[in-house]
Amino acid sequence: MTDGDAGALPALPDVDADDVLADRSVRIVHEGSWLHPGGAGRVAKALADAFDAPVTVGHTPEREFWDGYDVEFPFQERFHEGLSSKLFLNDAARPVSELLRAAGFRGLDFDEDVVISSGTAAKWWVPRHDQHHVHYCHVPPPRFYARPTDGVLDWASTTLVSVLDRHFADYCTGMLANSAFTRERVHRHYLRDRSGVPVVNPPIDVDRFRYAPADDEDPYFVMIGRLSEMKRAAVVADAFASADARLVLVGDGPLRKRVANRPNVTVHERLSDDDLADLVAGSVGGVAFAREEHCGMTPKEFQSAGKPVVVPDEPNLRNHVTDGVDGVVVPASTAGVRDGVERVLATDWDRERIQATAADWSHDAFREHARDAVARVVAADDA
Repeated sequence: MTDGDAGALPALPDVDADDVLADRSVRIVHEGSWLHPGGAGRVAKALADAFDAPVTVGHTPEREFWDGYDVEFPFQERFHEGLSSKLFLNDAARPVSELLRAAGFRGLDFDEDVVISSGTAAKWWVPRHDQHHVHYCHVPPPRFYARPTDGVLDWASTTLVSVLDRHFADYCTGMLANSAFTRERVHRHYLRDRSGVPVVNPPIDVDRFRYAPADDEDPYFVMIGRLSEMKRAAVVADAFASADARLVLVGDGPLRKRVANRPNVTVHERLSDDDLADLVAGSVGGVAFAREEHCGMTPKEFQSAGKPVVVPDEPNLRNHVTDGVDGVVVPASTAGVRDGVERVLATDWDRERIQATAADWSHDAFREHARDAVARVVAADDA
């Protein structure tokens, strides 16, 4: 976990988390998801585990994802059931849907002493004077703060939601960031002092991923994530056309048909957790090549299996790799990926050293860091 800037005095006090949180009730509030729950949903569940807390999830297409948790879905009927859901799930109506979802969270009332929110819409919840609202920021929403490109209406809607987002962020007692890169965005967009925004890396199932020797007769690399321009799926797929290893893509998205037709490329739309772990275990290494990846859990999943990762020389992904130790850092291009693949294939990697770099991303580490960070925020607000 990383706190503050080098040389800066800490804005948050050092406290005993168990003492601060002993008599305080906690609730996790997660905005939910339009599609299959992803990393943010897993973080919300890990927060619930860390604080033994009930969960409010705005809505989800997969309730079973939350089985085993004390959970409620206040907007499920509106966004996923009945005729209205067909309107809200339409891409053209998505800005309106997001605004209505955020307004819905603004209207919720909770009795807990501490509410930890996850997701942009959940951040709009406003606490009472005797409550603490700590927001776990995955990323300030890029669309809210992007330069408008589609005319007056786009400019107006972007301006409106960015102003509202900043307004409701001011009601948060404090914020946590999932990476140092996200903390910089929090500082820029919400004007929060860096030293008052603890970094709490999201947890990964380090024990689920294991090492197995790669098959010399059929070497392959794995890339996991949405098959989109943002993830640079086509850039990576093109690099394997003449590579000495094949690429296995795990995910779905608008570029699926395009990349599936590339030579040396196989696509799995979805895999079970066990099948994914087996796939990673037998690989030569992984590729994580998204543009502006604010956290990047995937590189740590590969590293927890003792596999090196090819990443672009850009924040935040390059922060996960020490070049030549647990992966390679390359230019953000097809040629860069191709060079990275060749370097990985030509290097004798120390798998135990690679696995050690992922140890601080375990669920136990997350529990400790999250409880410590929330306790410090609450204590600072009480002071």
